[in-house]
Amino acid sequence: MDIFQNEMVKGLTQMAHYFAEFEIRPVAPIHDREETVPWELMAKAQFQGISQTRMLDEVVARRGKEVRESDSSKPKIAAQLQVAAAEELAWGCAGCSLALVGSSLAASPVASLGSVEQQDLFLKLMDGLDANGRVKTAAMALSEPGTGSDISGLSTTARKEGDTWVINGSKQWITNGQTATVYVVWAQTDAALGRSGVRGFLVERGTPGLIPGKKEHKIGIRASETAAVHFEECRVHNDMLLGAARPSTGGLGDTKKMLDSTRPAVGAGAVGIARAAYEYTLDFAQREMLRGRKLVDHQHIAFALAEMAMEIEASRLLIHKAAWLSDNKIENVLNASIGKAHAANSATSVTRRCLEILGDAATEPGNLVEKCYRDAKIYDIFEGTGQIQRRIIAKHLFGVNAV
Repeated sequence: MDIFQNEMVKGLTQMAHYFAEFEIRPVAPIHDREETVPWELMAKAQFQGISQTRMLDEVVARRGKEVRESDSSKPKIAAQLQVAAAEELAWGCAGCSLALVGSSLAASPVASLGSVEQQDLFLKLMDGLDANGRVKTAAMALSEPGTGSDISGLSTTARKEGDTWVINGSKQWITNGQTATVYVVWAQTDAALGRSGVRGFLVERGTPGLIPGKKEHKIGIRASETAAVHFEECRVHNDMLLGAARPSTGGLGDTKKMLDSTRPAVGAGAVGIARAAYEYTLDFAQREMLRGRKLVDHQHIAFALAEMAMEIEASRLLIHKAAWLSDNKIENVLNASIGKAHAANSATSVTRRCLEILGDAATEPGNLVEKCYRDAKIYDIFEGTGQIQRRIIAKHLFGVNAV
C-alpha cells in the first residue's frame, strides 16, 4: 500500500498545500480573532475546485457510466485524495478548512442514501450564491443537546401525517447551522423501532418551523460557523425522506456508515493541526538558544520533537489505511475509529508539548501554536468523541459494548 507514490495523491497534496500556505494562512488569524466566516476564501476555494459537495458531485458524474471494477489502470483513490487534501487544508487553518468543506458532511448522506431526484435537488439548492451574495452552504443536523455523540438517543421526532412528515426537536453544535441553504436532519420516526426508526430528511431553508439558532462562541475552529437549529412543527413532503426508495434501510446504521466514511478526513485534519504546530516548533527550536546552545541540542527537547514526529507519522498512516480500505470497498469501521482516535490524541498531545517548548513565546497574540492548541481539542470531540471511538474499537475486539 505505497500510498504516497500515487501521482494524483501527490499532485493534489501539492495543490492543497499551496492554497493553504498562500490563501488560508494570511487570513486565518483575522477570522480566528474576529470569529468570522471566511466567505471570500470560500469563494476562492470553490473557483479553484475545492467543492462543498465533492462526494455528491462524483456520484452524479458516474450516472449512466459503466464502471469496470477490474480495470487496474483506474486506481480507486477518492478517499485517499480526500484525506490528503484535508490534512493540508487543516495545516493552513482548521477553522477555515472546516468552513471550506463543512457542507460535505451533509452531502455525504445525500450521496449514499438520496434518490436521483433528491441528489439533483440538493445540488440545485447549493448552486450559485445566497441572498447575501455568499457561497451557499449545507448543514448536517445530527447532534442534540442531550445526546452529543450518542446518536442512538435522538429525541428529535418526525411523525407521518398523510404525505408529509412533521419534525419537532432541537439540534446543537451544527456546522453551518445558522446560514445553511439546506439541512439534512436526523429524527426518530417510530420509537417502537428504536435504532431502525432513525431517518434523514432534506429540509430547505425557509421551510416554516425551521428556526436557525444563535452562533456559538468557541475556544477553537472559530472561522467555522457552529449554531443550534430548532424545529417546531416543521413540515416536509414525503419525497424528502432519504432512503425511502430503497428496499430496506439500516436506520441508525445508515448514519453510522456515513460517519465511518467521513471520520478518516476528520482524522486527517487533526494530523494537519499537529503537523503545523510541530513544524513551527521545530523551526523555533533550531533557532533559539538555551544556556548557550540551540534548543534542539538539548536532549529533552530533541526527544520531545522526535516523539511528536513519530506520533504524526503513525496517525497519518492509520488514516490513509482507513481511506484505502474505503476506496477498495473493504469495511473500515474499526480502522476509521482507530485512525480518528489516534490522530485526535496526537493533535492534543503534540500541540500541548509544543506550547511547553515555546514557553512565553506561545502567549504572543496570533501565535500559530497557541491557535493550534485551541483548535486541536475539537477533533477529539466531533464526529464521535474519543470515548465513542474506543467503544467502537472495543466492540470489534471483544464483540460487546463496554458499559
